[in-house]
Amino acid sequence: MATRQTWKSAALGAGLLVALVGAAISGACSAGNEAFGVAPGGGGQSGTGGSGLHGGGGAGFNPDGGDFDGGTTDASTVLAISPQDPVLTVVTGQPVPTVTFQVLNTGSPVPALWLVDRGEIASIDKTGLLTPTGKVAGKATVEATVGKSKLTTSVTVKIQTVQNGADQNDPPPGSGGWGGVGGEGVGPAVDGGLVAVLEGAPSPDGDLRWLYPYDLTVWPTGILPPLLQWTAGVSAAADAVLLHLYCDYYDYKGFFGRPAALAPGAPFVRHPAPPATWKAATLSCAGGTLAAEIVVAKGAVAYGPIAETWLVAKGQLKGTVYYQSYGTKLAKNYYGGIGGDGKFGGATLVIKPGATDPALVAGKNGGTPECRVCHSVSADGSRMVVQHGNDYKQSSSYDLKNGYTESVYGPATSGNLGWIGMLTDGSKGLGNRVPLPGGANPNAPSTQLYELFTGTALPAVGLAEFVTRAGFPAFSVDSKHVAFNFYAGPGNPQIGPGDGKKLVAMDFDVATNTFSNPKQLYTGANAPGWPSFLPTNDAVVFQISLPGASEYFATRYGGRGQLWWADLGSGTAAPLDRLNGKQNGQSYLPVGPGNHADDTVLQYEPTVSPIPSGGYAWVVFLSRRTYGNVATIDPWWSDPREHDLTQTPTTKKLWVAAVDLNAKPGTDPSHPAFYLPGQELLAGNARGYWVNVPCRADGEPCESGDECCGGFCQPDPVSGDLVCGQKGNECSAEFEKCSSDLDCCDELLKCINGICVHIQPH
Repeated sequence: MATRQTWKSAALGAGLLVALVGAAISGACSAGNEAFGVAPGGGGQSGTGGSGLHGGGGAGFNPDGGDFDGGTTDASTVLAISPQDPVLTVVTGQPVPTVTFQVLNTGSPVPALWLVDRGEIASIDKTGLLTPTGKVAGKATVEATVGKSKLTTSVTVKIQTVQNGADQNDPPPGSGGWGGVGGEGVGPAVDGGLVAVLEGAPSPDGDLRWLYPYDLTVWPTGILPPLLQWTAGVSAAADAVLLHLYCDYYDYKGFFGRPAALAPGAPFVRHPAPPATWKAATLSCAGGTLAAEIVVAKGAVAYGPIAETWLVAKGQLKGTVYYQSYGTKLAKNYYGGIGGDGKFGGATLVIKPGATDPALVAGKNGGTPECRVCHSVSADGSRMVVQHGNDYKQSSSYDLKNGYTESVYGPATSGNLGWIGMLTDGSKGLGNRVPLPGGANPNAPSTQLYELFTGTALPAVGLAEFVTRAGFPAFSVDSKHVAFNFYAGPGNPQIGPGDGKKLVAMDFDVATNTFSNPKQLYTGANAPGWPSFLPTNDAVVFQISLPGASEYFATRYGGRGQLWWADLGSGTAAPLDRLNGKQNGQSYLPVGPGNHADDTVLQYEPTVSPIPSGGYAWVVFLSRRTYGNVATIDPWWSDPREHDLTQTPTTKKLWVAAVDLNAKPGTDPSHPAFYLPGQELLAGNARGYWVNVPCRADGEPCESGDECCGGFCQPDPVSGDLVCGQKGNECSAEFEKCSSDLDCCDELLKCINGICVHIQPH
């Protein structure tokens, strides 16, 4: 049985920290941040590892290689770290403050082995000298080892930083827009006069208010910075903006003039958080709140501030999002578009972690036979099944681990595999049998289980006895449950026959292909669809289709929807109001012309990341809501053959929201959503599948254990770089492989789907 330990592997999040502070934290005990030496005044010689060392007072390593003695450690020894709980403040333009720690034995310094648990905040050398990195603020734990005694204290590093103008020239925007979120980029520096105006007493502008992000949004760390957007009246054509971001440990003020890409006299009503600033702010404020204020200046008058408070989860988003685009410029296979060269594409794209632009996965330039849009993806990120644009009944399988290699299924699979719900490993799938494009074969109406190497139907126990037509099937991450729209079938006395208005879950045994124990999760006037399990396997998020469209479960031409969730244990369903755009029963979403009177009913097609992060589940979904002041046109204007979308973004985009795990049934566990960075800005984007990154073999680079086939990401003993490898410590850190909760180093971690994760914010 594994033994828990306090100090966790520094592989946690190290890839992000490498990018931020320039060096990975390595080793199970932060090897780069531990040091053995003599505290000031100790009178000894310093060394590392197992070298024989004898400091003042006879303290040192035992010559026989035993434990470090550290002097007397009998009952009369009184050891203490000095100073206790210091606070250091790093200020822009001033020398970085340091502090030297000592271990005192009844008032006299003795040698110690030093360690700081958060190398992104500070490093400590062999003399006990702690130096902040100046990049990330927060509270860290300093540990000193003397003999068999361990002593700890805290160190708090605060950062006060000021920026005037962009740090460097902006990179040219790609298909995802500037920084993956749109806008005109970071503005230039402003003169002292404008700085004084922005810091002076502001005047009111009754129309100055936030559009995006939303108040109380939950952000993960490692996400690309958002484009801050607002609406204004007399101050709209502003000359400069002051962005103030702050929390308990971090205080940032950024002064920016009008970006070069902004036309003279045009409204200055959006500006990104600079990338380096956003990384520092979210890491420094992780686990707490991040406040944001904006003040604008026009002429010699300041207006504002407008303020919001956000939450920052203590964790990065994991995995990759595959989505379908109708209107992409990355694979042009349709003609007749309005604007541009008249060509556009239907294809499946991927947004990889940290990318500012999507990449093409399925679909090519050419005619409609090269269109690949309607798709399903296995949760482990190994297989994608896609329909052909010229014949929706024809399917292909894509090997996502090996260059997106396409294999076309044979004629016998015609109409069987569209919108299939796959097991986590992509080996089997349950067929969809509701009338979605590419998803229903009228000649084979019965839902069946298929193996997905050849598309052959498999015998299944207990399925046909209950359901003949299942819609939108989805398996849980542990592959022990499946949920679907109960479209038709005999049912049972408790649930009744299928009518298309019920969401049902069944247990599934992978070894015997047995379905059992049907349970109703939702029934109502509005049809449920697109269920997706939370990573805890005990609840689903799903869409209900609201009246307004002529097509079944349409997201276009007036099709409206909202997202709900249901608990498997109680069978209780409830709307995800805050995700949909409501707080206390009222919409907080911007209202505008062109069918944007109520954007809370424009949410569709959710999928949930298989791995929780920061104590939350993360849901990606399609929304036709306005995206601040970037995408504001009519929500139904998304077909390039009907509207010119080459210059004006459609609102058909992917959004992400945090959802609390282990919530009380019937409550709303969701939080306000944010725009998913990296998607194509001038295209209609839909049906995002959030899946794991295909696992990597030993020796391949990684950032955390979930990316490795063996389950562990460790520092290479030669290069120090993080690579997939064998377990190097006695317990499993966050995102590392486990068999039970006892395998996880931290008692707050839980073993979910074979990985140690947090299921509560911490």
